[in-house]
Amino acid sequence: MMVVADRIRAFFLRPAMLFYPVWLVLTVLVWTAAPRPGIWGYLCLAALPVYALRPGSVLHKATLEPMTGLKGAVIGAVCAAVTASCLVPMGYIPLWNGEVPGHRNQYELTAEAFLEGRLYLEYGDEEELLKLENPYDRQERKEKGVAYHWDHAWYNGRYYMYFGVAPVLLVFLPYRVLTGRSLTTYHATQIFTGLAVVGIFALFTFLGRRFFRKLPLSVLLLLSTAFSVMSVWYAVAEPALYCTAISSAVALEIWSLFLFLRAVWGEGSENRRIARAFWGALLGALTFACRPTVGLANLLVLPLLAVFLRERKLTVKLLGKLCLAALPYAVVAAGLMVYNYVRFEDPFEFGQAYQLTVTDQSGYDLSVSWQELWRIVVNTADSFFHIGPVKKSFPYMSAGGLAYNGVFFNFPILLLGVFGLGPAALKKARQEKLLPLTVWFAVAVLAVTAVDILWSPYLLERYHMDIYFLMGIGCFISLGLWICTRGEREKNAAAFAVSVFALLAVLSAYLQYVGFAFYSYPEKLAALAAALGLK
Repeated sequence: MMVVADRIRAFFLRPAMLFYPVWLVLTVLVWTAAPRPGIWGYLCLAALPVYALRPGSVLHKATLEPMTGLKGAVIGAVCAAVTASCLVPMGYIPLWNGEVPGHRNQYELTAEAFLEGRLYLEYGDEEELLKLENPYDRQERKEKGVAYHWDHAWYNGRYYMYFGVAPVLLVFLPYRVLTGRSLTTYHATQIFTGLAVVGIFALFTFLGRRFFRKLPLSVLLLLSTAFSVMSVWYAVAEPALYCTAISSAVALEIWSLFLFLRAVWGEGSENRRIARAFWGALLGALTFACRPTVGLANLLVLPLLAVFLRERKLTVKLLGKLCLAALPYAVVAAGLMVYNYVRFEDPFEFGQAYQLTVTDQSGYDLSVSWQELWRIVVNTADSFFHIGPVKKSFPYMSAGGLAYNGVFFNFPILLLGVFGLGPAALKKARQEKLLPLTVWFAVAVLAVTAVDILWSPYLLERYHMDIYFLMGIGCFISLGLWICTRGEREKNAAAFAVSVFALLAVLSAYLQYVGFAFYSYPEKLAALAAALGLK
């Protein structure tokens, strides 16, 4: 069987090796002959990274062991470049960069309200909504011609911001106090997006050095790039308000997981590990104060705690340390309940029921019926497997407005995670005590998706930000297990396949960014397409 497999491999490998140089020659000819070569020119240009990452490439030879200063510098440089590519474009679109007065500035106004000693927002036109029998009925608001402020919470004659308060306390309020000026909302999103990207690189580097030392450095860099861009691209496209809440939650949860993982598998004394867990718990708890659905990712603490306790005897002293580490959850939860009660007279109401948006949610009942369970099942399948249309014009993928694509349609690389279910990979997962964690990543993703469906009349593309980073981390672990349990030849072939899918994921993210960011500015999109020589 091995002889037959080798012959089949050789049969396909020889023409493939001839294909690379032919493609390179075509690339040079096309780009030399045509200043604006169009889509075919870019397809030819794609030969360069594909050739550079071929199975026999020297890029796959360098692994994470040993981790030298040069390798660390390369990781840092790539991380800085990816971070810059995500932050700089946020300021180009007038709708989101503060050039449109009063657009998506609730965080700024809430910071001002806090300084004035109140929790509500004052606009001076509150009496308009008081005239309505049901102010939460969009149709009644429209028929009566009542002016109101979109996507605010309205309760007892006052406007409130129902988005998480943590960004106000962490960024907007300190900036206002220190500078005397309000922080434009998209700048806060830049801060949190940058932290999320750096967090992904730091997390993957730690996991690679701890569990996947044979992982090619090229794969680490490409997966870090792909999964970080995948996790934040929507925030880059529409950086104000909605994505301020989501990006802050994603950033805090990523660093929370990083600290928890280091508490379980990092070096240092027990007290140092407990300290990491304490800060991890604080960041994880604050995630609920940014976006509660993302806060459900704290479910991952359970398998990590199980691994931590499996290697230790549970004593009264250790139990006390663990309670101390978990204290931030109790403190933040108490603070949020007081904050909610003062505003809405309900410690568990964040304002979701009182928002002025497309549907009346004031009467929503979160009790789960069979009909609601079926809706969760159907919408979950749609969330992951919906196949969106492919357009004939740039940016080709359906994007903008209410466009919605399935997770695996947007980023097929996530499907490669199934390779981590092979016998060799599962054996290594058990040896490294990673198996419970990988299972709970799936549990957390499904839990977050279910709550998003329960709390929303319909799903939007930005809700995928709640799970992209979780799926990316879980997929990285799965692919690391798969690649590092292969022989040398198979490992290089696997690295090549993963690298190509990672490049496609980055391309998909930036194409979708263009579609969403320029949706309200078709003339700018047309100009960009013309500059790139695309239709």
